[in-house]
Amino acid sequence: MTPRASHRPLRTSIVEPAALTPERRAAMFALLSVWFEGYGEEYFNGELGGLDHCVLQEDPDTGELVGFATVYRQETDIGGTPVGAFHTAHCILERRFWGSNGLVRAMLAEMIARARAERSGRLWYWSYSAVGYRSYRYMPMLFIRHTPNADFAPDEMERALRDHIGRECFAQYYDASTGTVDWKWQGYGLTDEARAISDAKLDSPAVAQFRRLNPRWADSVEILCLARLTDENLTAFGRRWFPATQAA
Repeated sequence: MTPRASHRPLRTSIVEPAALTPERRAAMFALLSVWFEGYGEEYFNGELGGLDHCVLQEDPDTGELVGFATVYRQETDIGGTPVGAFHTAHCILERRFWGSNGLVRAMLAEMIARARAERSGRLWYWSYSAVGYRSYRYMPMLFIRHTPNADFAPDEMERALRDHIGRECFAQYYDASTGTVDWKWQGYGLTDEARAISDAKLDSPAVAQFRRLNPRWADSVEILCLARLTDENLTAFGRRWFPATQAA
């Protein structure tokens, strides 16, 4: 078991892409490279240009970057209904801080606050692609209705939005028939450290369910996840994390 860090809580901030200095971008890429190999730094920096915002976590004593999440914003109309999605491309945290959930909670708190403040009638969703159970588990943990889900198929709106995001974010690598992303890049995939963590938990019922949803996870195939950002769609646990009293 990896020991949890014992010093003060991490410093969390929401920043615009313009605030990401070359040094900060290099630190972000170094964190990403612990878990994924074959992901070019030039490509990563190109991605950062399209960000809506970024969530950073730093050691309050040293200023060292220990975690980050990159969030993109998409808007479209589906069947005459205006919809939008906050899409998380990367959510990376140093392993010594695992178990805190602070990065994901701060990221989602910002999304939910923006969705609650929406006055135009646009429906807002959270989306991301999960290559492993550690990423997917936030769907059933926080949201009543979400996709993918072993208990029900996505409705027409969910499927249409999922496929729109899949095409916009992943182009030809997205397979609408399965809702998965197969990059098919030579040399790209999970690092040995990432595989070791996933392999160690294969006997877990929850992980087994995820493997049924995404049977090619070990080949670094990702499955696109989607959930509506409304108070009504939050689980009891989700309501504790994001109480309605926070709404404007």
